[in-house]
Amino acid sequence: MIFQFKITLKDSKPPIWRRFEVKDTMTFYDLHKIIQIGFDWMDSHLHGFDVRKSNGYQIHLGNRIGPILDDDYGFSRCDYDEEVVQLKDIFKKEKDRVLYTYDYGDDWEHEILLEKILPTDKKAFYPRCTKVMRDTPMEDSRFLYFETGIVTEAVNGKLFMEEYNEILKEAFTKDESENSKIEWSKLLYNVDRYKDLQPWKWMSDDQIFIIQDPETEEFIYCSILGKSGIEYGLAAFIGDEGHTFLQGLSKKENANPHFYMKQRSLHLSFSNRDELETEDYKLLKAFGRSYFGKKQWPQMRSFKPGYYPWFLNEEEVRLFSIVLDQTVKVCEMAKKNPDLIGINDGTHYFARAYNKKKKKWESGEITLYPNENYQKNLPLYINDIELMKLKKIQKRLNTSVEFDCRYFATPIQDFPDEQPYFPKLLLAVDKKRGLVLFNEFMEIQNEVEAVQKGFVQFIIEMESIPREVFVNEETAHSIMQIAKSLNIKLMVVNSLPVTEEVYKEIDEMMRKGKF
Repeated sequence: MIFQFKITLKDSKPPIWRRFEVKDTMTFYDLHKIIQIGFDWMDSHLHGFDVRKSNGYQIHLGNRIGPILDDDYGFSRCDYDEEVVQLKDIFKKEKDRVLYTYDYGDDWEHEILLEKILPTDKKAFYPRCTKVMRDTPMEDSRFLYFETGIVTEAVNGKLFMEEYNEILKEAFTKDESENSKIEWSKLLYNVDRYKDLQPWKWMSDDQIFIIQDPETEEFIYCSILGKSGIEYGLAAFIGDEGHTFLQGLSKKENANPHFYMKQRSLHLSFSNRDELETEDYKLLKAFGRSYFGKKQWPQMRSFKPGYYPWFLNEEEVRLFSIVLDQTVKVCEMAKKNPDLIGINDGTHYFARAYNKKKKKWESGEITLYPNENYQKNLPLYINDIELMKLKKIQKRLNTSVEFDCRYFATPIQDFPDEQPYFPKLLLAVDKKRGLVLFNEFMEIQNEVEAVQKGFVQFIIEMESIPREVFVNEETAHSIMQIAKSLNIKLMVVNSLPVTEEVYKEIDEMMRKGKF
């Protein structure tokens, strides 16, 4: 996706601002470079980003993004590395805002407002400037500019815009194309190493080990595929989401296709030539790759909760290359020492991590304990005003209700070339009579937010508050705060039989094209 930003120099009268269109996968360091070019700064002072509004919610403390400095300047300390955090990690909805400060002596503050989220124009080069309003002040002139009331002149916006775009294209063309080629070349080299090694001959998919990302320090849980002779490749489950999904694979209640839509992983499989998508084949040929025989052609996909499996983005290419490189080393060690990696027990893992001080990879064992508080710390996406309105509802719904949220099986693609997503279907069903009381599709990708807003919408539409709601454990944690404030009794169960029947009817209608 493309983010359209309006960036305004605060306190400037008349306003000094620029409009830019930027890829959502660019980092905050890229945005820093864009602002420096667009406002004619010299990049000779410190800078930082402060998140003020993300995903539609005001942010009051913390969340500073900027350069991670070795020396300790108190005012420049940052919470997150600008070279790692991508724009889409913070900017979720239109009207989200971030404050960029340049030169902590002059304190030039720039408000970055996400105006629009646009589809990608294949003919355009990004980033690009699309509007320029007024000239910018000189470097180190804060006192003069504001104390004496100097007003910058109007400029030929079209001419300035063309000049900025020439500089932007020069600054980002080499970085983007060369870096992308280098990272893809590394990844495909490691794919070939992995395929030639054929570690599935001595390792099984339940021998899980960890590779730690040296940049984000996230744990990647790796599983070798191929021991059964059906599918050959590698599954790499990313972070807490990946680990939760991996652990859930062993639970019987998760043995349904909707559960698989919740995974966060990178997946490598070796396929037949006719199983490749056109994009897969073009990529391999562009790097001079050609393979012969069955199950020889590499195919890589990104799995994200609620999204259709898709092609890797730039950050995932970097990460998967590291994972494969270290996986090869782990597999070589496991071949020499068959007892090195045991069967996964969900707690103890063999791991590889990069020691930044020693500048080398090291092996060890990591013990993970279940976080009993993580479900208690779920954010509340319903504000106090909305809760107050709900509390004014006097009528009580006496029947027992089953409430559930599930991904809808048909993916939606808003823009060409973008990863399709699965909308969420929320259902409230009368447990005794089997009647559907509420159904709503939600495109919100955050499942906790979707469940909370769907539950509130159900109460509003019914104009009554249910006394008793049957839910699964995950849904219970999502709506627990709301239920408590409204005196709703949550009945946590392993299955929702009436709701399951409704889902079956919907699936049947889908197959017949009647839904």
